[in-house]
Amino acid sequence: MQATFAGTSLASCKSSVQAFKAGPSSTAAARTAVHVVAQKRVAKKQQVRLEPPAWSLLAQAVAALSSAVRRHSNVHATRAQVILVRNVPGLGSEGSLKSVPVGYFRNYLRPQGLAAFADANILEKIKRQREEEDRVRMEIKAKAQAMATALATIGKFVIKKKVGEKEAIFGSVTSADLVDAIKMQTGRELDKKTIAVPEIKSLGTYEASVKLHPEVTGFFKVVVQKDTSS
Repeated sequence: MQATFAGTSLASCKSSVQAFKAGPSSTAAARTAVHVVAQKRVAKKQQVRLEPPAWSLLAQAVAALSSAVRRHSNVHATRAQVILVRNVPGLGSEGSLKSVPVGYFRNYLRPQGLAAFADANILEKIKRQREEEDRVRMEIKAKAQAMATALATIGKFVIKKKVGEKEAIFGSVTSADLVDAIKMQTGRELDKKTIAVPEIKSLGTYEASVKLHPEVTGFFKVVVQKDTSS
């Protein structure tokens, strides 16, 4: 068995050396042969091979990654974030942010001018708008709660009425009467439609309430006294 060195047989090396020693006439050929041997050695050292099991694992990983990317793309490509430009029955009101099927948006909502694609700028604008709306709502509710506290602190509002026999009042105590009484003591004019007052036919003290906010109701007493003015 012939010995080999970096993929080249010993006999080939010896032949190259002998050719180099042969004389000037064969020097070029010998140098060429030595150069070829050197190149083979370098190529042998630099060559990196993946064994079949490594190639197999790499191929499996790439296939799994590609499959995951396709699934991710398919899921997100089926729906789109849009903002409604007009009221759409069954979907939402103008300005609403909705997630809808891409086909529904492309084939109906966008051609009809009912919705626009919600890009990053629009989403940021909607976010700021909602934050401002929340701030305003909280401020309105806080003012209503402050008014409810004021009504409870004052406790009662006096209404004076002319009376007849057995202290029966002439006419009745209306929500308009209470609006005037409350304004005199608080400086704030309420909507008479928000005030709930019981039927009052005689002198006395009665419970009343006012709806100051969808989540806030104020309570107070109405004291009906005899009007002695002429």
